[in-house]
Amino acid sequence: MIDIEKKIHSLFIFNSNYGPKEGDEHKKILFFYPNDIGSDARKTEVGLCEAVIKFMSTFSSEPCSSLQTQTKKYMFYQPEQDFWMVLVLSSAYATKPSGDGSNDVEPSVMQDVLISAYRMFRMFVGLLKDISPENIYEVCDNFFNPFISSKEVKNELSNVIQGINYLPLEKNSFFKVICFIDLLEINYPDFKCVSFIYNDQLIWNGLCKDDMLTLYQYLVQNLLPKEVEKEIQGGAVTAAQRHGRFISPQDGIRCEEDLQKLPKVFLMREDDEEKKQYYLVIYRTLSATVCFTVYVDTTLDISTFKSLDAFIGPHLSTIASSISEQCTIHALQTAQITNADHNHL
Repeated sequence: MIDIEKKIHSLFIFNSNYGPKEGDEHKKILFFYPNDIGSDARKTEVGLCEAVIKFMSTFSSEPCSSLQTQTKKYMFYQPEQDFWMVLVLSSAYATKPSGDGSNDVEPSVMQDVLISAYRMFRMFVGLLKDISPENIYEVCDNFFNPFISSKEVKNELSNVIQGINYLPLEKNSFFKVICFIDLLEINYPDFKCVSFIYNDQLIWNGLCKDDMLTLYQYLVQNLLPKEVEKEIQGGAVTAAQRHGRFISPQDGIRCEEDLQKLPKVFLMREDDEEKKQYYLVIYRTLSATVCFTVYVDTTLDISTFKSLDAFIGPHLSTIASSISEQCTIHALQTAQITNADHNHL
């Protein structure tokens, strides 16, 4: 496992329109990591990137993507008009070193760090252009600092592609999942299911492709590992593990105050024409995790969530047990085939 925090020389976001006058250059730097780099060094780095971007724009209509120097490698990403994200790698990781490759970081992996970081920001915070100039510095700090500190990447093809791991089910089990989702949405029309995950494998989704990928990464890389660790350590009550619980917000939903902690996200469901803001509701039992969205203008009350808990828990527990049995049978059959092939050889 490669810890990105140790490989990054710097990561910053800037918009030249925020500091156009002399003496205001620091205002254009919306975020800069690490925090211990001085103001003059930050302005020098951003100034270099501005010059490179402007120079390259005279030769191509495509945004500048990278710059290699003797000591650093710069990777650029323009997520919105006039907003630039820049990832800088030190020379030790700018090119692939010789050896066994255990510490190598492919440039395509690091480029994808910028893209996935922005998509996660876009999902939980919104567009950069919609944040007021007075608040944008604090908003970026509060989001990107924890993101960088928690982000780990394996130098593997699966991380380069940033794909989704699907779980194929036989038709009867898949039909149970679909019936459960339909029944829930009929009984609770304000709640729309957007994903059904077993362990870290996706079974069903109701989002556009990019948003599903971002939500999947958030669940599999951030939220679910913490939940599994709590379950292993006995942090969650055994009965609640079996019959289900809300895992977002972190401490569950037990009273009206907990409803105020529900995260809000910007997503595009399959029936949407553009991204809209929703409450994100996540429920888990055994190894099955289901995500729902609710329009942010919907009035939430604790009685609805208690009724939803009583409805989802038994149904999801039964489905999760059925999927577990199917996975066990499939694993045994695969092992038997492997042993048979080995004995034949």
